[in-house]
Amino acid sequence: MAIFKYSNYLATSKSTSFDQPLQPSSFAPCGGIYRCTGCGTEIASEGIGLLPDRQHHKHAPGVPPIQWQLTVATVATHPQPYLHGAG
Repeated sequence: MAIFKYSNYLATSKSTSFDQPLQPSSFAPCGGIYRCTGCGTEIASEGIGLLPDRQHHKHAPGVPPIQWQLTVATVATHPQPYLHGAG
């Protein structure tokens, strides 16, 4: 689970970007922290490339497959692709 110290740097969002589990090696729709829904591993992504593939980390037998879910999105004053509607 992602942790933070200063809550004034975070805001809540109703964006559906947080609800979509993404497959390994798929395009990261925005920069932020992504969590594997199968094992809880978290990674940071700039949002301008692909999410880690299945070789990034292995799951033990019986653990659900790797799927990445956005948990914290970054917001930048730069033009897209830094934020694709996750705000």
